[in-house]
Amino acid sequence: MNLKEIPFAKLLAISESTSEFLFELSDDEKYTNHLGTVAAAAQFSLAEFASGQWLIHAFPEYASQVIPVLRKSEVKFRKPAIGRVRARAFVNEETRIQFLTDLTQRKRALVAILIELVNDDLEVVMSGTYEWFIQLKNS
Repeated sequence: MNLKEIPFAKLLAISESTSEFLFELSDDEKYTNHLGTVAAAAQFSLAEFASGQWLIHAFPEYASQVIPVLRKSEVKFRKPAIGRVRARAFVNEETRIQFLTDLTQRKRALVAILIELVNDDLEVVMSGTYEWFIQLKNS
């Protein structure tokens, strides 16, 4: 699955970034709010798409075999985001293994993915946890 082909991702014009970063929003006025900073909704959406992309990168063999649904999230806006914003994901190995074990044994699993959004100075502007419910198709 190519997340950039999802209609909402196209609307936001989310683009792939470097290997350390999954996706980014360019330095574009269309993402700004009434304060001239990147709108919270744009940041939230970028982080959500990045968490989904992490799942695809981490488990490519399951990409076409699962139904992923964002279950919950918690975010903290740390400082005003100005200009380009990039997303990176962090998941420890224990969480990754537990997810895979649950998915193969129970045919469904939860996984929480930590996302950080950074500006061009690599300062964290937002961090959040995105918890996904994943179920194997035909289960």
